Amino acid sequence: MTLWAASEQIVRSLGGSLRECGIDLASEQTGLPPEGVDGFLVTGHDDYNKLRAAGRTSMRQQNDADLLVIYGDEAPYAWADELALSSEAGDDARKWEVIRLALWSGNERALIGGDPSGKHMRLVCRLLAEYGKVSMICGRREVDEAIRQLPRYLAWKERFYWELGEWCDTRQVSLRQVSRALGLDTRIGQGWLFAERRDHSHVCKWLERECQLVLEKAKVRRVALIGSNALWDKMPQGWLAKMDVAVYTGADGQYPNEVHPDWLHGDSWNAVLQDADLLVIGDRLGIVDELSLQEVAKVMRQSLVVDAASCFPTQEAQLFFKGYRAIGEKTNVWE
Repeated sequence: MTLWAASEQIVRSLGGSLRECGIDLASEQTGLPPEGVDGFLVTGHDDYNKLRAAGRTSMRQQNDADLLVIYGDEAPYAWADELALSSEAGDDARKWEVIRLALWSGNERALIGGDPSGKHMRLVCRLLAEYGKVSMICGRREVDEAIRQLPRYLAWKERFYWELGEWCDTRQVSLRQVSRALGLDTRIGQGWLFAERRDHSHVCKWLERECQLVLEKAKVRRVALIGSNALWDKMPQGWLAKMDVAVYTGADGQYPNEVHPDWLHGDSWNAVLQDADLLVIGDRLGIVDELSLQEVAKVMRQSLVVDAASCFPTQEAQLFFKGYRAIGEKTNVWE
């Protein structure tokens, strides 16, 4: 059995991931690449370990492929380049063509690292172009570096957004309008909040402060939370002490009750918001985009909303909610 065949499920998994983005690198029936492309497609840590364990010589003996595509953001840094150098230094008559592939900009574009004149490089670029994906060809290490630096850049950009929000608050101007104006410059862009952040400190600090203001000024018994487990786990213990708390995380599976054992966990936003006095939005889950402001206000007992993801247009939120607080928007009635 070849490594390709042994990893067929892995290949199909990658093919499925790419097909969701409109790219079919592997046949659903056979797990094999399209005609003219013969090689291995590797996606995750387990795949890398299998590839390392098999060894280059063993792989050559089992398969006539001469293409190795390292896909995704989990590949060890510079590993694709090391494989390429190892192949070039080997004794085999046929060399591996190693391509480092990453989808970019909401899967609309692709970074492709490798030999610009490589046979398979041209095939992969043409295949991506057929699916409307714009490709940038560069070195394999440049792809790895771009993958590593993007989260850092987005985190810096978001930190500036939080600082700008505090500044706008002190001057009674709208952060939403200021950020929109800045985003008119194409060098800056419209997106500010980084949903995949790992450091939630700015969000936690802001949520704790704003919720405390609400609890001091309004009679709140039931609090509804919408956001990820990772965020709520970072909030200080006791920040909603003596409150009935219901949380919707949008994630499948059981919530780790040992973190907040007294919280109720709903499988729908309706159940979580029912008769709530305060809605706290920690980050922008997919369900938030589907919420009707009128329906949210209707199911809540008091329509007080603290929104750390700036989900709703400020003017509309003011029309439907009793109180609405977003980053850098002095709309809250509890101050």
